[in-house]
Amino acid sequence: TCLKALAWSFIFCFVVMTIWAMLMVEIIFPLIQEMHRRDPEIFEECPQCLRATSSVMDANLLLFKTVIAGDSWGTIAVPVIEAYPATAIIFVGSLLTLVFGVLNLIVAVVVDTFADARDR
Repeated sequence: TCLKALAWSFIFCFVVMTIWAMLMVEIIFPLIQEMHRRDPEIFEECPQCLRATSSVMDANLLLFKTVIAGDSWGTIAVPVIEAYPATAIIFVGSLLTLVFGVLNLIVAVVVDTFADARDR
């Protein structure tokens, strides 16, 4: 039963991450393109940053890499937030909902499942 609960939790995590990814494609991608047009050297050390929000799959990968794995959060988020402060809602919102909401839900499901198994 733990595997079934974990599978549903991971599906829920992916759905929430995909919703944030769709917002990133619609809102963040045009802003990154505009930043690059104004300053072509802004993402010189990170060529992947220019296409990180170009599709929902790329944005999902970005969210998984930055929010769940904690890898290079500031490489793309900080320059975009500095140029367009309103984008912090998307970056911080995805961080809060995924880390403090969904991932804690997964931990709670695992702990509850093991507690039930121990009681039996």
